[in-house]
Amino acid sequence: MFKTLLFVLLPLSIFSGLVIYQSKEIVFAQTEDNFSNTDVKGSLYTPDTTKERISFGPKLIYVVKENQLYSILTTLTDVNEILRKNNIEVERNDYVDINTPYVVDGSVIRIVRTDQIVVERFLDIPFKEEIVESREYFKGEKHIVQKGVVGIKKQRLLRTYEDGYLVKSEVLGESIQVEPVKQIVAMGTSDYLLLNIVKRGYNCPFWYSVVDSGPYTKKEKEWLKFVMYCESGCNAEADKGSYKGLFQWSPYWWKHQFNENIFDGYAQIKNTINKYRAGESTRASQWPACHAKYLREVSN
Repeated sequence: MFKTLLFVLLPLSIFSGLVIYQSKEIVFAQTEDNFSNTDVKGSLYTPDTTKERISFGPKLIYVVKENQLYSILTTLTDVNEILRKNNIEVERNDYVDINTPYVVDGSVIRIVRTDQIVVERFLDIPFKEEIVESREYFKGEKHIVQKGVVGIKKQRLLRTYEDGYLVKSEVLGESIQVEPVKQIVAMGTSDYLLLNIVKRGYNCPFWYSVVDSGPYTKKEKEWLKFVMYCESGCNAEADKGSYKGLFQWSPYWWKHQFNENIFDGYAQIKNTINKYRAGESTRASQWPACHAKYLREVSN
């Protein structure tokens, strides 16, 4: 038996000696510096990134679909595969959302149900307002000449809902059902109106008779009739320019001197004769063109 043991050990001793002789640079693992825990773990995972390695371990995740909550313990990392393995269906119009970049412990996967419907709605179209000046009304007064009408517009909308909540509304098209009508407002500009005034128009015979029946001299009557014809054509309602009435008084000066209506022919005759009697200079300055024409006619 001794011979047999010797026969086995002797070749082993010779082989060991040869190995030691040939490999003088063999290093034995005596310290933990040769392989770190990180190296060992890294060799077990693919890909080698810390965050993604977290996803490969067992984890408890949650799936929310409508009003249902699923708690799932899994080692899977693909969202679609997790849903399929747990028989959670995703409908055609649904989409899947996850609150983390990839599946980790505590991730919440939400299946959102989407619906789209087309609806119609009617909207008011506000009318515009136009303001025009009018000498038919006193200054500051407003009168509606044409009443505004609100228009109607029909819109077709595409509304998108997520889990029953409206998240987006798009206009597909619109058409005018009723055109708006603008409102026209007259803004008064006159200090005097033709209220309570008998409208006689161009009526020289009437106003000549009023002058002839008044307490005036022959010369005053001639001048009054000549100038009223020259200024307004014997029209007490004359209102075409900046001057008004039978003798075309300036509303500014009339308002500062008299209380009567500027379109009152009787008042114009009464106040004009007083100006006439104030002297030649007054007549020439207040009715320059017609008074000068009168003087030429008289001199001839």
